[in-house]
Parts: sequence; structure tokens; C-alpha cells
Amino acid sequence: MDLSIVVPCYNEEQNIPLILKRFADVMEENVELILVNNGSTDNSSDVFDRELRKSKYSFVRLVEVKKNVGYGHGILSGLKQAKGKFLAWTHADMQTDPGDVLKGYKLIKNKSNSVLKGKRIKRKLGETLFTFGMSVIASIVLRKMLFDVNAQPKIFPKEFYEKMLNAPDDFSLDLYWLYLAKKEGYEVLSLPVYFKDRIYGESKWAFSFSSRLRTILRTIRYIFALKSHLTSKR
Repeated sequence: MDLSIVVPCYNEEQNIPLILKRFADVMEENVELILVNNGSTDNSSDVFDRELRKSKYSFVRLVEVKKNVGYGHGILSGLKQAKGKFLAWTHADMQTDPGDVLKGYKLIKNKSNSVLKGKRIKRKLGETLFTFGMSVIASIVLRKMLFDVNAQPKIFPKEFYEKMLNAPDDFSLDLYWLYLAKKEGYEVLSLPVYFKDRIYGESKWAFSFSSRLRTILRTIRYIFALKSHLTSKR
């Protein structure tokens, strides 16, 4: 298997058929899609059961997580089952085009000491300012140039995954991934991606002002917790 793509799905029952269709349109040989039912409480299980009976989705494997303990946990649960020489993850909201994962893979597949991440373009001013502010804080505290931390997709060789020994279970996984890549001396490649609006459902972190604030505070806490952990290991 050349590439395994992990997509964590939490209460995405309306998006699941769309996810499958869009990936089917771009899927290539020796690529697998791992969908993680990340402790969903809606009708996702029934939708998965119905859709994955269809032979055209034979490239898909389903990983079941009984209880949702975080975005990162869902991704890590999928990565544990991955068979590819290269691994990737992206979001279930379909704001990132599945074709971007395959484009990114073609850029990195012959570069074993590189990882690749999306670089969001044509964003709203407020979103750009938020990303810039969080990137500045992370870069100063962790002393690494870290920008657009949460942009998808993330693509990397399996050997890099084996270094992710203390990966967090929550939304901080993207920050941990990028910091670790910089720390371990990997070349970080960027793929310009355009984030589309959601068709179904709502953001799991930015559906209200209070949810955005909680995510900001949680991310800042993790930045300093990671810094403290690194200092204690010296």
C-alpha cells in the first residue's frame, strides 16, 4: 500500500455519502481511505453500514471508536490501522478537496525526509488574523517557525508517524505534528489549498464565539504545556 488517508468523522451523517463520492472520484491504485467513526452519537453508524456495502467503495476501511475523546484520538486510531508507506489525514467537513491529498502525495512520495501540509489561500480577513496570531504565539513559545498549523491535509512517511510517541488526543494534534517535524529536522513542504464552505453540518470548534474562545484557550494551554514538557526533558 502506497498511501493511507485517515478521515475522522464525528456526527457527520450528512457528509458521509459526500466524502465517499468525492474520494471515489479521485482515488488511485494502492491508496486506501480509512474513515474513523469517532464516537458519533447521530446516525453515522447506519449511514456507514449502508454506504460501505456498495462495491464501488472497496477502497474504504472503517475504524470504530466507541466513545469520542477527541479529534486527535480519532486520527491516531486510524493511523494505527494504516498500511501505507505514506500516511495522511484530512477533515470530514469536505472543506479540503480530497484531490489535494493525492496532489500532495505526488509532491512528497520520493522525499523520505519531508512532510507536507496544506497552506490555506483566499481566506476571510478574520480567519487570516486568527491564524497569524496563534502562529506567532506558538512560534515564539516553542522557538520554531510554525505557520497555519491547522491547515489540511497532513502527509508524511510512516517512519515519521513512529516518532509520534506522545501525540495529544485533542485538536492540538496538528500543532504537535508540525512542531515534531521541525524538531526532527524534516523538510516541511506546503501545498496551496482553498478551503470551501461546509455543505452540511457545523464546525466542531468554531460554531459559536464561546466555542472559538475555548479552542483558543485550549491551544494556548497546550503550547505552554508542550514547552514545559520540553524544558523538563533537558
